Amino acid sequence: MDMIKSDDNPNWSHELLLLAMQPQRARVYPTCTVNGVKFVSEERDNRRRTQNSGVMAKGHGLDYYGVLHSVVELVYAEGMKVHLFKCRWFDTGAQSMKMDQYGNLSVNTATSAYEDDPFVFATTVKQMFYLDDLAKGDAWKIANIVHPRNIYRAATLGVTIPGPEADAYQEPNAVGIHDVATVRGNNVKHGRVLRIRDEDSTFIDIDPNEETNDDSDDELRHRLPDINSDTEEDSSDDSDYEL
Repeated sequence: MDMIKSDDNPNWSHELLLLAMQPQRARVYPTCTVNGVKFVSEERDNRRRTQNSGVMAKGHGLDYYGVLHSVVELVYAEGMKVHLFKCRWFDTGAQSMKMDQYGNLSVNTATSAYEDDPFVFATTVKQMFYLDDLAKGDAWKIANIVHPRNIYRAATLGVTIPGPEADAYQEPNAVGIHDVATVRGNNVKHGRVLRIRDEDSTFIDIDPNEETNDDSDDELRHRLPDINSDTEEDSSDDSDYEL
């Protein structure tokens, strides 16, 4: 690291220096919220009527589908945190993923792959919803990307997107769309839940009171040596962690 800094390498940064040091401690959680999207571990999701454990990560020419196993928070020097999703990835082979004539992707969720590489940055995944594939049956599921409600990109508010469609009808005395600050302020004032995400911002929220107490801590210690004494556990069940 000293050599990279002394050579004025453009890749040098203080964050890179902190990452070069081993984590001071690690925590494991069953839930978290990333940019307003809530993710829940597969184990907890199986006890609920809703579904929030599906994940998809884009690779080089290949998309990886799976479910969330746990959320890992690594704490480095100066309190810098890195959040990882530990996932159970489905097999991406031709026998485990099939596309029908309508463009629907069906995945065999009974398969597993990449057991030695389960981690991905929490901010790089999209949430998936898996529907039963009635044609193939058994463990085959149709993968659908989740589009959360009440979450909007700030850059699209008040911007006209060109297209071939005709202009929508509007009353002559109608007012234009307010700026982002006004929209956010009005909704907070009236108690509405409206999340506006700035284009370049990333928010990860986690409830520090909800740490898991399952076997994943043993695996974490195996992968991250010398942090055994600082790995923290909590058996809380229902609070959430937002990123």
